[in-house]
Amino acid sequence: MNHTEMADNISTNLEIERSRLGLTQAQFAEKLEMSLSSYKRIINCETTKLDVYTAYLIYKITGKYTCELAGYRDSYIDVGKKLKYLSKRQLNYIEALTDAELSFANSIKQSGKNPDDYIPVLIPTGNMKDGMYLDSCNCEDINISHYRKIFGSKLHFGIKITSNHLHPVYHKDDIILISRNPIRDGDTGIFFNTQTHCAYIRKFHQTSPCSLEPINNYGETFYVDSNDVDDMNRWIKFGYVLTKIR
Repeated sequence: MNHTEMADNISTNLEIERSRLGLTQAQFAEKLEMSLSSYKRIINCETTKLDVYTAYLIYKITGKYTCELAGYRDSYIDVGKKLKYLSKRQLNYIEALTDAELSFANSIKQSGKNPDDYIPVLIPTGNMKDGMYLDSCNCEDINISHYRKIFGSKLHFGIKITSNHLHPVYHKDDIILISRNPIRDGDTGIFFNTQTHCAYIRKFHQTSPCSLEPINNYGETFYVDSNDVDDMNRWIKFGYVLTKIR
């Protein structure tokens, strides 16, 4: 993007945020500690520059990074936005995991290996059955260099099968490799129900309504109306299965 495109995006998105907050232009300008005329210069694209303090105030008031308002997006920004909604306890946990991953990656580099050849494998506590409560898990790192050549950046982490409840598709001690990319018709996905707090492994079918079907003919088929926001929000798509390691 060039200056003009970014300025257009900022002017449009600032007005969207102002409207969302229920503020007049004069009230918004006051919160940004500038005159109304200065604010109008920004939204009329008469200037393409924002000083650091104004960018800070925009974030403080709207919760949006200036680069977001300018139309720039990447995975780091998306993750950072989600962190704002975590409790202090959750943030401490995530920070500890981050420190552990950085330490592990550094040790792998020092040994002359490629950190991207390793992924974390989640090991859920307890039996894996239909409607699982995944309230705790262990984690180990495994070398998946062969599968990285096949799946590339689509491969994000693994989950270890801890029981034979998913037999005959998955057996105890299998590792299923998971991608967080958008799920496609026919994929086997891991879905969380936000009402029951249970996790399900289901075959996804892009029908109308969408169907989540058991992979071993045991358990309920769920139907999700993609035209119903409330129905869609009941389910979180955690990821889909790329393959299994046996």
